[in-house]
Amino acid sequence: MAVQNTSLAALLLRIETSLPNLSKSERKVAEYIRGNPRGIIDLSVAALADACGVSDPTVVRAYKKLGFSGYEDLKLTLAQATVSPDEIIHEEISAEDSVQAVRDKVFQSAMLALQFTRDMLEPETLAAAAQLLMNARKIVIFGLGGSAPVAMDLHHKLLRLGLNAAVYTDPHLQVIACNYLDERDAVFAVSHSGSSRCVVDSTQIAKHRGAKVISLTSAGKNPLSKLADISLNTNSKETKYRVVSIASRVAALTIADSIYTYIAMRTDGAKSLQIEKSMESLKY
Repeated sequence: MAVQNTSLAALLLRIETSLPNLSKSERKVAEYIRGNPRGIIDLSVAALADACGVSDPTVVRAYKKLGFSGYEDLKLTLAQATVSPDEIIHEEISAEDSVQAVRDKVFQSAMLALQFTRDMLEPETLAAAAQLLMNARKIVIFGLGGSAPVAMDLHHKLLRLGLNAAVYTDPHLQVIACNYLDERDAVFAVSHSGSSRCVVDSTQIAKHRGAKVISLTSAGKNPLSKLADISLNTNSKETKYRVVSIASRVAALTIADSIYTYIAMRTDGAKSLQIEKSMESLKY
């Protein structure tokens, strides 16, 4: 699918996160595009293949795996993409930074994470996730460690919509909850790395029981997203001083907000009344 209205910074990060999924020769093409985004505009497929030392079919496979419908789509996206200095600055936070520098870098990182995630999140995927939750008999949400706040926030929002949702941030309770799921139910599994063993194991049990799975992880293939019927991804760069994935969590919370808002705007009068009741009860 074509990448629409994508900033150059987001496009370059998209290519970077796709590298592990490419073959050695396809990676040469992706690396060349990443290193020469403006130069690609004037190259033919044959010229790009020659510059990378690969065959023409390899170039075709590479741009398709990067999400482009054709070579012209790739060149048009690169031509339309604009970048400002603010978009590409992503400095490491250092121990010598002043309070102002730390503030600016953390805020900049969060804003970039939101932009990158928005640009890569397909509207159809978001709508499909929301629809799956609306149709589910029961929704079970998993999240551990730094992902637990995201899971709990989504649970809070779904409850306000009157949906039958439960959240489990304890691995043992996750396994127990899975035993009562079937094909009518949905699991929403949150893990920044997508490799949290407990969350992956619990999700695998739920899938074996027939439940549909939505994963929310960082971009790229990972064990959790491979189990998912619908995979949602955040996209950010974390620095060495940000081991709790602050920027990614901001993006994940925003995805949860988007799902909540989409469902709220498409629910019937009974659901709208439920939201009003929830808001009214919170006043006390």
